[in-house]
Amino acid sequence: MPPSVTEVLDDLYTTTWQNRRPGLEDNIFTATPFWWYMKEKGKLKGIRGGKWIEEALAYAMNTTVQWIVKGGTVQMNDFKFMTDAIFNWRYLTANVLRYGVDEQQNSGSPKILDWVQQKLDNTEMSLVNTLETALAGGAGAATNQIDGLQFIVPDSANVASATYNLGGIDPSIYTWWQNQAITMSGLSFSVYGIANMRHLLNLCMNNQRMDAPDIIVSDMTSYEYYEDTALPQLRFEDRAFADMGFQSQTYKKIPMIWTPAITARMYMLNTRFLNFYYDTEYFFDMTNWKDIPNQVNDRAAQIITACAFTTNRRRVMGVLDTINTQ
Repeated sequence: MPPSVTEVLDDLYTTTWQNRRPGLEDNIFTATPFWWYMKEKGKLKGIRGGKWIEEALAYAMNTTVQWIVKGGTVQMNDFKFMTDAIFNWRYLTANVLRYGVDEQQNSGSPKILDWVQQKLDNTEMSLVNTLETALAGGAGAATNQIDGLQFIVPDSANVASATYNLGGIDPSIYTWWQNQAITMSGLSFSVYGIANMRHLLNLCMNNQRMDAPDIIVSDMTSYEYYEDTALPQLRFEDRAFADMGFQSQTYKKIPMIWTPAITARMYMLNTRFLNFYYDTEYFFDMTNWKDIPNQVNDRAAQIITACAFTTNRRRVMGVLDTINTQ
C-alpha cells in the first residue's frame, strides 16, 4: 500500500529539517554578533547528557608560596583553592504545527515544498530571536531559560545579593564570586561615560592580561552615545565583525557590539570564562509527528535543544548599569 499523504508530509518535514541540521549551528549562531563571536572563540561546546553541568572554579591562591633563606623550610600544608558551580540544563523548544486544511490548500509538490521551507524558516528565525532575548535576560530558574547577562553580571545594586547565587554559590558570602558593576544613575554619559568605562575595565582586568575583557556588549542607544562621545581616534570598526556584516566599534582595541535585547546597560565580558554548552543528542532535534486529539488531519512535532550558558570566573565581568543617555 502506498504511503498516505500524511505520511509523505511527515517524511518531507522531517527530512527537510534534518537536512538543515548540519548548518543550524552556522545559521543560528551567526545570525547575531555575540553568538557568532562565541562560536568563533570555540565557546559553543557539545557534551553528552549528565544531570547538570559543573564548572570548576579557582577562587584562591596557593598559600604555600613563600620566600625562604638559606636552610629555610618549605610549608607542607595543603590548601583549598577549587570548588564547583552547578548549572542546570535549560530546554529551548519550538512547536511545529500542521493543519490538514493548510496542507490540502497548498498541495502539489513544488507548492507544498515551498510551504514546508517557509514554515521551517520562520521556526529557525524564531529560535534566533528567543536565544538573543535570553542572552540579555535574568535568572534561568525564574524563567526556564538560560541564565542571562542580568543574572551572570548583575547590576550594581545586586552584585552581593544572595538572590544572585549563580551556580549555587552565594556572592554575599563568597565575595570572590561577585562581578564588577558601576551605576550611571543620575550621571550623563556624555560627561561621565568614558571615565566610567575606563574604571570598569580596570576593575575587571586588575591589570592582568588573562583577565582583560575581550568584548563589550551594550544596548543600541549606549552604543550610539559612545560613538558620539568618543574621540574619532578611540573607536575603529572591528574587521572581523565587519566581514560578517555586523556593526562594531572598539574601545581600547576591545570590540563593542550592540543588541536590541539589552536596555540601558553596557557589559564588559571575558569570553575565556564563558561557555555555552549543548547536548549533542538534543541539539535542535525534531521529535516524531503526533496526531492532535480531536482535530482532523492536524499534526504537531517539537524541536528541542538542551543547553546552558555558564561562567567560571565572575570577577572579570562587569556592567555599567542604568545608563543615562543624556
